[in-house]
Amino acid sequence: MGRRWNLGERRCIYFLISYVVTLKDGRRSEIKSVPIVAVLADCGLIFAVSSSTLKVLAEQRGIRFGAMYQSVFHGGLYDKIFAEEMNVTTAGTFMVDGGVSHKSRTEFDFSEMDEKVNFGRTHNMEIHGHILVWFDDIADWVKNSPLADVENIMNGRIDAFVKRYAGKIKVWDVVNEAMNDGEDGFNLDDGPAGTLRLSHKWAQAMGADYIRKAFVRAHAADPTAVLRYNEYSMESNEKKFEGGKALLINLKKQNAPVHALGWQMHVKPGSFVPATLLARMNEIADLGFDNYVTELDVELPEKASAADYEKQKQTYKTVVETVLAARRLKTIVVWGLRDGDPDWLTNNHPQLFDESLRKKPAYFGVQEALK
Repeated sequence: MGRRWNLGERRCIYFLISYVVTLKDGRRSEIKSVPIVAVLADCGLIFAVSSSTLKVLAEQRGIRFGAMYQSVFHGGLYDKIFAEEMNVTTAGTFMVDGGVSHKSRTEFDFSEMDEKVNFGRTHNMEIHGHILVWFDDIADWVKNSPLADVENIMNGRIDAFVKRYAGKIKVWDVVNEAMNDGEDGFNLDDGPAGTLRLSHKWAQAMGADYIRKAFVRAHAADPTAVLRYNEYSMESNEKKFEGGKALLINLKKQNAPVHALGWQMHVKPGSFVPATLLARMNEIADLGFDNYVTELDVELPEKASAADYEKQKQTYKTVVETVLAARRLKTIVVWGLRDGDPDWLTNNHPQLFDESLRKKPAYFGVQEALK
């Protein structure tokens, strides 16, 4: 009795035969738009890293391409694709969200962070650490601590993580989202757009100087690490951009060891003007700071149509083309590998791969921009 092919195998055979026939007789067909490397990889017929993987294409442009490692999905095919496509991984350490890693003043849980760092090192990736000081990730035990203790708590947190991973994590997001934006719907602002958020515990204890102090402490813990200030909406919110730029200039005047700006780039189709993004990135470069795209994704409606996915593809392509033209660009990192993350835009399809780890049109938009 002959071998019975399963549904996945029959699909692969159909694609391959159709592809060959299309190429042979020159007929224009939808199948012709499917890259043969992608078809072969999906069928398990090739396993070597293709010259068209995102990390290889990025290296040819003089930068690195990576993603935030979603621990909830780790293992198996997820890890295989991540290793094939990425040469940067962002490893998160949080007090509240995404796994509690700083449980008390003296109690740290490094297990999840160790796993992420070890994965990156095993696959020769550049590892970025996220985050050390963030107004929206302060545990209740910190909020309930006396103000006189808060600076020591911050210093202990920075020392514990940066020293543990010194020489392993190359880049740290030291301070995250310190600026008011005047536009969010989460009641996070405590002042006008472009001003500093100062109602949280870190600022209550140290004033605005908590930012400078955090960078100084991180540099002392690992003098070789690249230290970033990380922020969102800088591409679209003029007041926030001007405030963030002023913050960097002021830190530089104080000789604070700030080396780069992280552009989060959580965008939607049509939410930013490419020329404005490019001009602002070049302004930051001309001030002496490197540019990193740190959390790129493109949000869609929950019930996205084929037209929406095409808009997403073009938006990803436009972002990558634009930032590649900027001075002092070092990396592009997308905020996760696959859709369906339970902690971020769960139903809004923001990533390059779908829930089944199939390449979306967005993936090919990035690929086209990098070529």
